[in-house]
Amino acid sequence: MPLEVGDAVRVALELLEDEGLDKLTVRRLATELGVKAPALYWHFRSKRALLDHMTDAIVAPVVAGLPSGGPWLKWLEEAGLALHTVLLAHRDGARVALGADLTTARALGELAERAVGVLHDAGFPLGEATRAAGVLVHFVLGRAVEDQTRLPPAEEAAVLASASFPFPLMARGLRERAGSTVEDDFRYALGVLLAGLDAVSPSRAG
Repeated sequence: MPLEVGDAVRVALELLEDEGLDKLTVRRLATELGVKAPALYWHFRSKRALLDHMTDAIVAPVVAGLPSGGPWLKWLEEAGLALHTVLLAHRDGARVALGADLTTARALGELAERAVGVLHDAGFPLGEATRAAGVLVHFVLGRAVEDQTRLPPAEEAAVLASASFPFPLMARGLRERAGSTVEDDFRYALGVLLAGLDAVSPSRAG
C-alpha cells in the first residue's frame, strides 16, 4: 500500500507528543511506520520539510475557525489567541512551526494571508499590511516558544524566592503577578501589540 503523507504526519505528531521534537527524525518516523527511510525521503526531503507538513496539520483547525468578518482589531486578537492556543496544545508545537516554509505549511500561510486582507480592508496599504501581519504571526510564534519553556508555577515561585536570583525588581514584580496564567500574560502582551497597530493605523492618521 502506498505511503500517504497524511498518515505519516499523523504518526509524526504522535511521536512528537510522546518523545519531543529533539528525538523526532525522518528515520525515527520511518521505523515507526515500518518502512525504509528512503520511502519517507521521497515525501519529506529533510526534517524541516516534515515539520512544515506537521505545522500545516497543527494550524489547519485555526484557519477553519477564523472569523469571516468583524472589527479588524478583534479579528487579529482572535486569530492571535487561537494560534497561540493551538501551538501550546502540542508538545514543542511552537518550535515545530518556527521557521516554517509557508508554501508547505499552507495553513500558517493562509492565516497570514487572511490577516493581510483584514489589515488592508482596514485601510493599511498592502505593503504595510504584509508587514503588520508578519509582526503578529512572528510575535505569536516567538512568544509561544518562550511560553513552552516556562517553568511550572511552583518552580518559578521557588526561583523568584531564592536569594541567588539577581534581579530584585523583576522578582518583586513577578511575585505581585502570582497566579497569572500563561494565557493571561499572553493576552496582555497581545493587547500591547494590537494597541501599537491601532496607534499607527490609517484611521488614526492626522
